[in-house]
Amino acid sequence: MEKKVALKNIVFAIILQFVSMIGGFVVTHIILSQFGSNVNGLVVSVNQFLNYVQLLEGGLTSVIMAALYKPLSAGETDKVNSVVKAAQNFFKKIGLIYLVYAVGVAFVYPLLKPTGFDYKYSILLILVLGMNLFVQYFFSLAFKILINADRKSYYVSLTQIIITVLNTISVIVCAKLFNDIIVIKFFSALIFFIQPLMFSFYVKKHYKLDLNVEPDKEAVKDRWNGFGINLAYFIHTNTDVVLLTIFSTFANVSVYGTYAMVIKAMKNLVYSVSTAIVPSFGKTLAEGDKKKLNKAFDIYELAMYAVSTIMFTCGIILITPFVLVYTKHMTDANYNQKLFGIIITQAEMIYCVRDSYVSAAYSAGHFKQIAKYAYMEAIMNIVLSVALVYKFGLIGIAVGTLVSMIYRMVAHICYIKKDILFRDYSKSIKAALIFFGVEFLCYFGITGVLKLKIDSYISFFIYGAITFAIVSVLTGLAVLIFYRKETKYILKK
Repeated sequence: MEKKVALKNIVFAIILQFVSMIGGFVVTHIILSQFGSNVNGLVVSVNQFLNYVQLLEGGLTSVIMAALYKPLSAGETDKVNSVVKAAQNFFKKIGLIYLVYAVGVAFVYPLLKPTGFDYKYSILLILVLGMNLFVQYFFSLAFKILINADRKSYYVSLTQIIITVLNTISVIVCAKLFNDIIVIKFFSALIFFIQPLMFSFYVKKHYKLDLNVEPDKEAVKDRWNGFGINLAYFIHTNTDVVLLTIFSTFANVSVYGTYAMVIKAMKNLVYSVSTAIVPSFGKTLAEGDKKKLNKAFDIYELAMYAVSTIMFTCGIILITPFVLVYTKHMTDANYNQKLFGIIITQAEMIYCVRDSYVSAAYSAGHFKQIAKYAYMEAIMNIVLSVALVYKFGLIGIAVGTLVSMIYRMVAHICYIKKDILFRDYSKSIKAALIFFGVEFLCYFGITGVLKLKIDSYISFFIYGAITFAIVSVLTGLAVLIFYRKETKYILKK
């Protein structure tokens, strides 16, 4: 049963990422071609400023997930009810605060940064863009966490697949009927109301959930210990665009956003593996069997390294050629940013690889203990990015992100060795040397030997297929040679 659920979670997560990737490319291309880079940059920028409300969450999502593993595993219905009730109360408060904040952004943002639209139109656009987050916080996030914690993430993925498909269709139709970005985004926002309806239906059908109980305040008491974690994640996903908005142009924001869209698609494909594994890892950790836990972590670490190496090595080689084909007819911004593409993709690879180490601490509930690493990462990212953006622009932003990612990865490897798994450093060093070695070998080998000219989607897919095949084979050989025991275990299971 465990295997079937894990497989279902992985399959649906991968399908979701492909659907999201295609949907994201279609929607962004429509906005770029119909409204230009400045409008696309404006939408990316506003969304990032609206995302500041995530700081109020204080890392509660990870805290609630950790609090639910044990009662769900033990069948403690009353405990589950009180934890979900506490989460729901907290998220609704954030939803109301966010509503006020979004209105404030709508009125202030156009005064501080010219948008290219008149003041009233800009206000309405920002309010429409803010609808999605309000729906999540006020109506659906608590139920989403419950479903994920119970290792039923396939249903969450299915819900998001439906929403993504409907949203893509909506954007295509509205773009043909209305030459208005507000109308397009308004219909997109309406589609997101499907999410709370589907989550509510699933929870009522599968759980004996009674929210007329006292909330478990203990379950959310660690949220401020998780604040550093949330802050680091927020800065990682938002600071670059905010700094470019302040110190650069909407055109550069659009360039960054286009590269980030491609990287997000790759990152989400890697995370589809992690999302399926983490709840089972949390369950194993709750059982307290150290030998079983270390074996589970070895598989988790190997999976994240192998999948990340394949995806991001291909990304480093192919991201700039793809962006240039994707923006072939755009002349209002310089999308040819090869070095930026390499550095920012490398940074995101490290972010994904370290997920196994970070998730081990999350699952153990060690939020307070690891907060210092998250704060340091956030500080390093901001300081380096601000210092470098003036002289190096997009590349400076990417370097700041890369250095802070490396720091936190090393810090977490040291932490789980000493305080959670008590495993030797050599395992993590071995993995890093093997898989980063494969990455560099593939990059210099493929770019040095293959000299295909990519000037269309057809040539891109041919080159991409060859690249993917070579990287996959070399990564697979590395796994077979250096991880024989783990490979036998995976094949057996």
